[in-house]
Amino acid sequence: MNKLNRYLCNTDKSNLETLSKYNIRNLKVIDGELEFECGIEVYQALNNLINIDAIEIGRSKIITFLKKYFITLIGILLIIFALINLNSSITHIVFSDPDTENQEVLDYLDKYLKKVGPFSYLNDNLSNINLDLRKTFYHYEWIGIRKNGSYLYLDIKEIKTQPRDDDPRIGSYYASHQGIVKRYHVEKGIILVQEEQYVDKGEMLISGAIPKLGGEFDYLRAKGYVIAEVLQYKEFRIPVSELQIKKTGKLTKTKEIYLFNRNISRNKNKFIEFEKAEVNLFNLFNLFKIVDVEYYETKSITNKLTEEDAEKYAKSLVEKEFRRNKVNDFEKIIFNELVKIEKENDMYFVKLIVKTHQNIAMFIPDEIIDN
Repeated sequence: MNKLNRYLCNTDKSNLETLSKYNIRNLKVIDGELEFECGIEVYQALNNLINIDAIEIGRSKIITFLKKYFITLIGILLIIFALINLNSSITHIVFSDPDTENQEVLDYLDKYLKKVGPFSYLNDNLSNINLDLRKTFYHYEWIGIRKNGSYLYLDIKEIKTQPRDDDPRIGSYYASHQGIVKRYHVEKGIILVQEEQYVDKGEMLISGAIPKLGGEFDYLRAKGYVIAEVLQYKEFRIPVSELQIKKTGKLTKTKEIYLFNRNISRNKNKFIEFEKAEVNLFNLFNLFKIVDVEYYETKSITNKLTEEDAEKYAKSLVEKEFRRNKVNDFEKIIFNELVKIEKENDMYFVKLIVKTHQNIAMFIPDEIIDN
């Protein structure tokens, strides 16, 4: 008999004599009641004669299994959920190279993060985010994100603006800023300063004039660097209001047909504000083309900057400029601190004091000095 048509029944012991007249199985006495199994015909007959509780055996076994292994099943489901969540959520954002850490990049990346409790989730795919990052932070040689488990890695490679080696002009190095010399290295030329020496802006640091016997000189292109401790004040005026364009996460995908560069397909884009990405599927000399198009809805948001926001932004500009001009691994920012911040109508005036170790050796050809 199919177990799905059999029942597990319970009834009072006083009904034993009635039960003896029917085909039942596995009769037991449990907690003062009779428990037995029977087919659907017997169950229907008994149900008209005595007070009986019954459940299909298939369901009974499922319920028994669930009761027995409930905690285990819940544990397994929680583990599965945790693994799925681990793969899709972000708990840490890490710079692959600690020396490239940049608060401006983190603040910008925040618009692509949807936060739910302690977890964050990307609201767009990695390809679109990486494309946007490379457009925005174009001064980097490379910038991109990659995900490994719950860790989001930021890969940044900075452009090193090394001095030209093929410049045929002769000349010397002069100080681009005043500061205290911390270290130097000369490949060609004669060093004119020493460590812990204070130098003024414009002072010659490495000479391209090499003395010879008889008081004459050989002239060449000096080559080297001078790292100095430089202390500067930096002033910025930053608007109080900032207009930002953010994606809402809504997307419309469609194919569009163009004839003589005129769109002749039905417009499926209903977004008022949007960004558009397209890929040509077919193009016949721009006379006729089929384009795969994605419309991303955007929203214009006017953000009011606080004094703290303005301070962070000003500091990020200092860091950005320093990285752009950095040519030597010994160069670094020692501190970048706020001196004063004031609100002037619709602008913040921000004054910072910045101490750096930086290469102050600036090449100037002799022909410019002579003129």
